[in-house]
Amino acid sequence: MTANEKDVKRMEMQIEQLISIVANQNNRLNRIEDLERKKKFGAVHIIPLAERV
Repeated sequence: MTANEKDVKRMEMQIEQLISIVANQNNRLNRIEDLERKKKFGAVHIIPLAERV
């Protein structure tokens, strides 16, 4: 394996780690937003768009 191939592999692993970190942060943010929404509006039932006909 050449030095360039090793660098590419290392960068691919770092990108995968960053994607995982971003996904985890997004999940945390969604949970926080859900809690804030519940505090503000109480338990609101959201009807999916497909059922609003």
